[in-house]
Amino acid sequence: MITFPRILFPTDFSAQSAGIVPAVKAMARRFSSEVTILHVIDLPPAWYGGGEAAAWSALINADRLRLEGETALDRFVSNHFPDLPALRRLEQGDAARQIVDVAQEHGSLIMMPTRGHGSFRALLLGSVTAKVLHDAHCPVWTGVHADELTAHPADSWRRVLCALDSDPRDLSVLRWAAQFAAEQAVELRLVHAVQGADQTLTRESDPGMYDFLFDTAREQLAKMQAEAATNLNVCLKGGSVGRVVREAALGYRADLLVIGRGLMQKRLGRLRSSAYSIVREAPCPVISV
Repeated sequence: MITFPRILFPTDFSAQSAGIVPAVKAMARRFSSEVTILHVIDLPPAWYGGGEAAAWSALINADRLRLEGETALDRFVSNHFPDLPALRRLEQGDAARQIVDVAQEHGSLIMMPTRGHGSFRALLLGSVTAKVLHDAHCPVWTGVHADELTAHPADSWRRVLCALDSDPRDLSVLRWAAQFAAEQAVELRLVHAVQGADQTLTRESDPGMYDFLFDTAREQLAKMQAEAATNLNVCLKGGSVGRVVREAALGYRADLLVIGRGLMQKRLGRLRSSAYSIVREAPCPVISV
């Protein structure tokens, strides 16, 4: 059974972090998860250096920074988690590295926000979030802004969308999404952006090639579904992956989007270069597995 007994919630005390607190609580309630709230004191790189670090370290009061961090963490937990027991964890060093390391010890799901504001959000993804998405060994939940999250609480999910490449290695993603949807009693649909069928190649410009690309994609996805023992509806569209997935999620009114984090890590595979755009542009939370 797919479950998340422990949730790791890294926070920098920003508005974005505070904005996903309701989602963390809803997820914890749905899966009866233990929540660990992590804050990382990100000391300047010189602190970890060689000889030159000695001069810099004289200017850095690490004890004071840690005390300030502990105080801020206590305040954040008291303000945002008065009704939910939560563990507190304070570390120092590179934020992304610490998040990944702590998750290996005490996290079965990492929950963290994306970055950016307003109409420019689609252009931005925080560097810490990007590193965690690439390096983590457990599922990672990334959330859109708080004003959009209110429409997709974990305690009222209805529809899940899974974005797939046609790479056979994504079979595991399909199987995970199918099992998750079955166990959570939610609807599941697939979406695939047909490679090559974009603005430069349309049915009007080259109907033979256009139909060939779509037929090939259908055959590949049908083969994957046969191996996964699924028979799910598939949305096939031409265009950039991020845009296709976003439009499909909006049209389906998806509450959650599932993608394979291996798509970000493997050298080959079209979605590797597009996975970050999916996370940035998604109109609902994304779980990368």
